[in-house]
Amino acid sequence: MQERNNGNFWLGLFLGGFVGAIIVTLMGTKEGKKLAEKVLEKGELVEEDLEETILKLQEKGEELRKVAEKVKEKAIEKVEEKKEIVTEELASKMDQALTNIESIQQKGAELTQEVHHRYFKKDGKPLAS
Repeated sequence: MQERNNGNFWLGLFLGGFVGAIIVTLMGTKEGKKLAEKVLEKGELVEEDLEETILKLQEKGEELRKVAEKVKEKAIEKVEEKKEIVTEELASKMDQALTNIESIQQKGAELTQEVHHRYFKKDGKPLAS
């Protein structure tokens, strides 16, 4: 464990010396000051570009949100239209099915009477219902 701490110590010492040398170079020499100014200018330019890009992205995002809202509204309208059509068709088919059922029931009742009159006789006379 002590070897590990020694390694950290030497790493910290090296990094401190390196950062110190960079600071002395940037602040203590003419070339360093010019380099620092150039770095600052470049940083400002990059920051401005990033701000412009962010504004453009925000505008584009707002446009996309509006388009998505319009698409959503159209989809809802279409669903409502289709819902009405389906409801009308379903009601029509159910009405037709009920009519068919009533017709079948009526035919069944007639057939039952016919069978009753034809086969349920006593001494050739129909039985009283």
